[in-house]
Amino acid sequence: MTRIAFFAGLVLLALLPATPSQADPCLRSGCRQNFPLCSVSEATSYGILLAAPAKGCLRVRFRVETAAQGFLGHTPALRPGEVAVVRIGQGFTEGETMLRIVAEGCATLPALVRR
Repeated sequence: MTRIAFFAGLVLLALLPATPSQADPCLRSGCRQNFPLCSVSEATSYGILLAAPAKGCLRVRFRVETAAQGFLGHTPALRPGEVAVVRIGQGFTEGETMLRIVAEGCATLPALVRR
């Protein structure tokens, strides 16, 4: 009977992810999420709506940045389920610009990202 329980435990261990990074997306990405901004004009002003997850973090702040321009803005500290707009302004060339959203203060990804 003990051997059966032992082998059942080994089978369960084999089914678990090989590394913690496979189980938690923040360990893989450093709690960064890419978001494509599709600009229609450099004169148009943009904002990104971000929502904190409903569970898991007492407070989290999200920073929005690009590789070329760096820091664009951030949310205030958000409680679970709260939303905020980060106004990132204008000057984005027509087409797609990849934004990076980084969590600060808690290891989580945004629950919602909208332009």
